[in-house]
Amino acid sequence: MSDLYDQIVELQSMADVLTADVGRLQPRLGSRDIQAAVTDDEGMARRLYVRSIFALIEALVERHKLLLLQLAETHVITLKPGVPEALSERVYTVKDNGTVADRDQYLQLLRKLRAVYRAAAEGFGAPLKVEFGGRGWQAFQDAINIRDRLTHPKTYNDCHVSGADLDTVDKAEAWFRSLNIEWVRVATAHRKLHKWG
Repeated sequence: MSDLYDQIVELQSMADVLTADVGRLQPRLGSRDIQAAVTDDEGMARRLYVRSIFALIEALVERHKLLLLQLAETHVITLKPGVPEALSERVYTVKDNGTVADRDQYLQLLRKLRAVYRAAAEGFGAPLKVEFGGRGWQAFQDAINIRDRLTHPKTYNDCHVSGADLDTVDKAEAWFRSLNIEWVRVATAHRKLHKWG
């Protein structure tokens, strides 16, 4: 099962690099005071900061998903019927000539996040103590809208990241960090009990 151990090392290495990016950007964000003028460099750092936070989040969700799929494939955990197929983000169709074709069917981050961590709770046999529906979850959804606005700007103002936007992104990241800690907790407990990896 060294492949599983390698995935855990890969996950931690990615998290370290992306967390360091976020940490290097934090001192460059400028004042969050609504009255403070934001320099061009601070504006750029703010946009990079939001993108870096979501690069970290999406990388962790993807690696967690891949680890769950590998654990299910090797019969270390059991996922409900259809879950591995849905998490694989592939869809299969039968063509008119009877051949089966597949294509990518990427999940939006909110759906993917909920699906991955629901599958983790079921597969590891332990609930993740995280609240979907509270202020943290709302901040996460709002932060996705900020990230989407920056990624696909339609106006000049869409490129602006306010102090309030930064606060929202920080709350979202804190909420996700607690979810990640829960994932690590239940995965570690399952790993110790079942001696995998």
